[in-house]
Amino acid sequence: MSNKKIYFNIRPTSRERMWDTPKHAREICEVLLPTGVEQQSSIKTYAASVSFISKVKYEVSKKLINKQKVDSSVASNVDLLYMWGAFPKNSKKPFILELDNPYTPAYYHIENFKKNKNKIKTELDKAYKITYLSETCKNHAIELYGKDIEEKSFVNYPYMSENYKKNCRDDNGIINFIFVGLSSRGKGGDELLEAFTHTKGDNIRLTFISNLSDEEKSKYQKDSRITILPPQPREKLLNEIYPKMDVMVFPSFYESFGVVLLEALSFGMGIITLNTYATPEIVKNNYNGKLLHHPILRPTILNDKEVVNCVDLRIKDFHDRYLKHNEFYYGMYEELKSAIFEANSEYKKWQENSLELFNNKFSPRVWINNLCRIVS
Repeated sequence: MSNKKIYFNIRPTSRERMWDTPKHAREICEVLLPTGVEQQSSIKTYAASVSFISKVKYEVSKKLINKQKVDSSVASNVDLLYMWGAFPKNSKKPFILELDNPYTPAYYHIENFKKNKNKIKTELDKAYKITYLSETCKNHAIELYGKDIEEKSFVNYPYMSENYKKNCRDDNGIINFIFVGLSSRGKGGDELLEAFTHTKGDNIRLTFISNLSDEEKSKYQKDSRITILPPQPREKLLNEIYPKMDVMVFPSFYESFGVVLLEALSFGMGIITLNTYATPEIVKNNYNGKLLHHPILRPTILNDKEVVNCVDLRIKDFHDRYLKHNEFYYGMYEELKSAIFEANSEYKKWQENSLELFNNKFSPRVWINNLCRIVS
């Protein structure tokens, strides 16, 4: 452990992956947090994100650069500040900025980014280091802000434990698929349920975890292979549900970095998903799963890399433009049916390769080594 003191500007509503950073950073530095801050559950955080207050903030955020106050009573004597997507408002301390998306400093609004790009770049230039959740995000930021930020740009994927050590799969010939997503529509749940129920096989099961209405659930009651559950606490997912699963199916239309996919990888699951933004960094097609074609977006080039760039629209704008009218995407439905069928013969190979990829690229050892380089 180093003698550096690092203040992490965490919020009660910060995502679980954010809370994992200061928790595990204690191995290499002295961690300081804002006074009295406590973590909320992911379900409560999601509820807050769709509240009336957040809608008001949404309108205000179309004009502002993301700046946050730090707790000066705690942060006055630290060596570094660690900020998530926001610049420090009331401190001149050196800071590390973590981005999951290059537009985070503009609250993800593209028009806001365009108006304030020069101001954001000025703030980025002040950062001690910039860290990204993915290589794709890093390449995207360099494309937008220029190559002069590259020297202080680093990638560190979210912290993830070696969860495969919890596995307790039954060797009974049944292949257990799982879907987890608070928004079934936005995560491709409609197409998945239809694809699964129209795929033959007595040896396949789907655990579908989402906030479906009673009407939506009733459509699949006759298929005894499908179990539909409401949203579950992360602790239960990690300790009771995931250890029994073989293949994660997560055909999300919009992901900058799907932590749920990284969780699946850490359990050594095969993965079926879309080729969106950073997802190909977690899933290699025909290696540890299947990468399906995005049914709406086509690849573009960012910093000389081919990317299916969903984040050029804020998630709300993406939903309003493409998903509000409830169109069913038959191309994705067909690809899902094919991938579920292929899993019958390939899932064990996918599982072995997921474990290899996790240990080489995403393990706690790799995360700690990356963080050491970032804070040094």
